[in-house]
Amino acid sequence: MPPPVNLDAWNSIADFWDENLSDEGNDLFRQLLLPTVEQLVAVQDGEMVLDIGTGNGIVARRLAREGITVIATDYSDGQLKNAAERANRSGKEIEFSQLDLTDPEALESFATVHSERFDVVVASMLLKELSTLGPLAKFLPKVLKPNGRIVMANPHPCFQKPGAHRVVEVLENPETGVQEFHSSIKVRKYLNIGPVKSQALRGQPHPLTWFHRPIHGLLNPFLKEGLLVGEIREPSFDDGEDPKQIQSYHNFAQIPMLFIFKLTRTP
Repeated sequence: MPPPVNLDAWNSIADFWDENLSDEGNDLFRQLLLPTVEQLVAVQDGEMVLDIGTGNGIVARRLAREGITVIATDYSDGQLKNAAERANRSGKEIEFSQLDLTDPEALESFATVHSERFDVVVASMLLKELSTLGPLAKFLPKVLKPNGRIVMANPHPCFQKPGAHRVVEVLENPETGVQEFHSSIKVRKYLNIGPVKSQALRGQPHPLTWFHRPIHGLLNPFLKEGLLVGEIREPSFDDGEDPKQIQSYHNFAQIPMLFIFKLTRTP
């Protein structure tokens, strides 16, 4: 059986990813993803959290605290190794487990052991790397408690790659004569885009295969399994422009970086 799509790539770039994102991630994680996910999950003392596709454990460490039990999974040995080392250094008690989210047998085995165990499931920047969402969608209701909640954070499918591209126009204001930079997004494709190669971080040595899905393609697999959408967030960088890098997403305050949605399991 061939390895899952992206597994070899993630094992080869695990250390590069860990060195670049460190404990709290880059600005996208620190300013947008982590605060939004934390607000939506609203973890309470005594609850159990499952972080799937944990990477080097950024979200798991953010949510782990006294009174909260966190189990974090990934399919990459390299990512799990780095995540465990960072958890140990930070004093966070997190249980790590290897899990392929596209393997129905592996998911069923995990669900049997952890049936209706979790109050919260978190998946961050994960869905774009899965060749299929069906097995995961069937798995989630099995491990969630009744009224359990799921929060999934993704690059915004409308305004981010692979279908959308940044455009910067340089023009002179006719009233002042001052040169101005106008930023916008050009969407060339949206509904049907095949798998593409992409870098999770600029300069990474091996690209990943990215599976673009429009919004209905992200939501429908989970809705078909009886999960309900409770809330949607579309955060953008609104902390001011970055004049030193005209291509920076900080110059696109009106363009959402992420599409984050909260699902709930019905009783």
